[in-house]
Amino acid sequence: MEKLVEPGQTIDRKRERKLRFACGMALALAAMAVLLAGEIAPLWGKVLLATALLFAAHRAMTGTPGVAVLTYHSVTDAPSWLPWSGEITVHPRSFAAQLAMLRRMNLRTIGDEDMADLRARGQVPAKDCVVIHFDDGYLDNLAFAAPMTRAAGFSATIFPSLDFIEPEDSPRQNDDSAGYLRWSELRRLRDEFCWRVESHGIDHSRIPTSERAVDVVTRENWRRHAWLQWRAMPGAKHDWFRSDAPPAVPIGSPVPESALALAACGWTDGRREDESDLRLRLHHHLATSRQRVAQEMGRPAAIFCWPENRACPAGREIAWQTGYVATTAGKGRNTANESPSVISRLHVGDRALGFRWPWADAQLLRAQIRLMQGNFYWYPIVAAMNATRKAVFAWRKWQRRSHP
Repeated sequence: MEKLVEPGQTIDRKRERKLRFACGMALALAAMAVLLAGEIAPLWGKVLLATALLFAAHRAMTGTPGVAVLTYHSVTDAPSWLPWSGEITVHPRSFAAQLAMLRRMNLRTIGDEDMADLRARGQVPAKDCVVIHFDDGYLDNLAFAAPMTRAAGFSATIFPSLDFIEPEDSPRQNDDSAGYLRWSELRRLRDEFCWRVESHGIDHSRIPTSERAVDVVTRENWRRHAWLQWRAMPGAKHDWFRSDAPPAVPIGSPVPESALALAACGWTDGRREDESDLRLRLHHHLATSRQRVAQEMGRPAAIFCWPENRACPAGREIAWQTGYVATTAGKGRNTANESPSVISRLHVGDRALGFRWPWADAQLLRAQIRLMQGNFYWYPIVAAMNATRKAVFAWRKWQRRSHP
């Protein structure tokens, strides 16, 4: 597959949908104004001009077809072990409603490599295709998500981070879905549920970018700053959350300003890294994780998922040189005229209106998929639901502050 020259993503879907919707509405209003205008032209002339304006409005509201890549993390009804569960967890009832919506839309799953291959040939997968991703390698993916996707007739790709994969002999409570998957369980996902196992790097870490402290580690917030613990814990990190106190960086320690370790130069030993340092870290993470997947799964990883959906140009270049077909963190819609080596993803959550309502979660997902496919008539629904969600969360935050 020939790699396209790609200095950066050419389409920002958020900006595109706003501009297209605004343009379409302006043209539609202009058509209405022409029809309602006085005797400025013969009736047939007004009808002809209004028709032309409406046709132009429709063209503005329908873009180049794209493919929705849906990104999930945790699917569970007991998310309390994750300090950021409200951001990445989907309740099984909402997940079931979303899968049912995919079936009603007559969608089927396609693999990342197949999608990249089609796009490299200037094509786009059929409109009935969708890609499903699961990040981080949580145990609940096997307990809840995999059986549900199989029952609905879908497959998925999972991206575990190496340091969080549980050893085979680690103790685990039989009724506890908290924690991370083992290699044997990842192979079960592959063999029994037809999931692909790809790469999410080694440690999902951040890196200090200056000596400036932005917070202090406390008993209440150390889990929210878990990256600081991970960075100080070489090797296995699968049981970090089981500690009652910070396992590596003690309470009272400063929390430095930081960025994603694979997307920015860091601050180490009193100096800022240069690009050569960054490239060395990138090559180590990308090559090591690809080889480990090959060792455990029988084939090397072909897709790299950047932690927190952040990448840098050097990372994409090294990923290609290392043997990856594509990496994530695009901002587009996966159209045929975008780089096939960049995958743009849609984060999927629940509480679409600020509270749990599976029906609303499914409706938002449908609208988001249609937008990714290039149908911008769905933009008002997404905008209205997002605005409602933000308003509900802001009101709850005000309530907590007003009534502690």
